[in-house]
Amino acid sequence: MTILTGVEGGVATLTLNRPERLNAVTEAMLDELALTLRRWSIDPAVRCVVLAGAGRGFCAGYELSGDGKDKRAEPMRPEEAAARMSLHAEIPLLLHRMAKPTIACVRGPAAGSGLVMAAACDLRLASHTAKFKLAFASAGRCGDPGGSYLLTRLLGAGRARDMFLLDEPMTGEQALAAGLVTRLVEDDVLDRECAALAQKLATGPTAAFAAMKRNLNAAAVGALEETMAQEAIANAQISLQSHDATEAAHAFLERRAAAFLGY
Repeated sequence: MTILTGVEGGVATLTLNRPERLNAVTEAMLDELALTLRRWSIDPAVRCVVLAGAGRGFCAGYELSGDGKDKRAEPMRPEEAAARMSLHAEIPLLLHRMAKPTIACVRGPAAGSGLVMAAACDLRLASHTAKFKLAFASAGRCGDPGGSYLLTRLLGAGRARDMFLLDEPMTGEQALAAGLVTRLVEDDVLDRECAALAQKLATGPTAAFAAMKRNLNAAAVGALEETMAQEAIANAQISLQSHDATEAAHAFLERRAAAFLGY
């Protein structure tokens, strides 16, 4: 199986499972990844999503060698190719916009499509073995959908252009300094740190997290007045209609930990 999935304690984990190829993705893997994320995005049992890679790499990008490609009797028709590309474009959209936190757990190479998927997540935890490289220029490609948008907002226009045009690798330490990585840890504790963070988010106020993500995404492209108006509406809805907001208030007054149910 080239993709491993599991849901436990509100945390859904998707592991790219081609360690012998540093988890380079194929068309079939991207199909499954998109459909899995689509399903998890509307599953109330899923309150946090973790994207990881098996072995010593996160994802080395798209499989260009032809290994692992679907065996087809006929070439893909243009309309089929367009539909598949549209499906694959949902991957960064879902990671970025789904109404629950998403985490990339990165060790080793995160290149090309792998880097774009990591950039689409809300948080990126990386080990000191992590290396980030777009690799699109090396492959004669302009980049996956969403990559220029996400990296420009994470790194700024100048640094994003450096990564795309110069195609130089970035170490974990450089990624942390640039703001690409949320937290950098030793390799032997990466999985444990990711699991702890995911569990913390999965037991948090999911509805509030969803509103936060909508507000933050709007703030990245909207005017101040528009963003404030959206924040006001979201705050009123959460305050008046959310179980978790009421539970947080009761827990504060009773001096106990809140038991969030996610709605």
